[in-house]
Amino acid sequence: MNKACIIVRSVDSARYIEIKELYKNNLASLNNYIEELQWWNKRVNLVSRDVSRETIVKHVEHSLLLLLVPLVNEAANIFDVGTGGGLPGLPLAICRTDHSRQRIVMNDKVEKKIWAVRQMIQKLGVVGVDAIAKNAAKITYRDIGGVSRGTMGESSATICITKHAFKADQLLDLISPELANEFVFLKGQAEAMEEIKRIKEPVSAVIYSLDEIDETAFYQGKAIVHLSR
Repeated sequence: MNKACIIVRSVDSARYIEIKELYKNNLASLNNYIEELQWWNKRVNLVSRDVSRETIVKHVEHSLLLLLVPLVNEAANIFDVGTGGGLPGLPLAICRTDHSRQRIVMNDKVEKKIWAVRQMIQKLGVVGVDAIAKNAAKITYRDIGGVSRGTMGESSATICITKHAFKADQLLDLISPELANEFVFLKGQAEAMEEIKRIKEPVSAVIYSLDEIDETAFYQGKAIVHLSR
């Protein structure tokens, strides 16, 4: 029997404006990342081969909208699982104001993708980040940086983020409760609700609809989901 509590919440418009400003303030660095991602994508296939620069820009902007969830800014450790070419982890890392306060670890089981992400990290000079090529189910809090939910307060726990890489129910099965019990992901709203309903353990979810703040086709039906177990 499903025990999910699901709340659909409007986006904080003031926070949304702050994130748009954050994007503008870091535009030069984000453009450098976009160029690197395009260059590596032709060689490693990090995202779709024929993806346009305009679409990559949208994905970068989309990644930063995770900051609409306060926990993403407050957490001591962020674990980006299924990162591919560094999304959403690298845009978040680039735009942080305090690199010493928060560690971001990007993960993908495909070694060549993580190799490319490491090259981008080095080329861009982003600090406080790492990339691990390993099955996410085998990642422990020591791989992330030694901070677990059990040793830190709720606001500084390790949280797991992902961008369309996993179904919600599969993600919870994959990630050990010893590593993370808070998940923030970017996904279609309808599919997220169906996936959450399949989770057998007690969970709560707050869903932020994004098509109410951007009416373009890219955001149609998309949402940010904050899931807690």
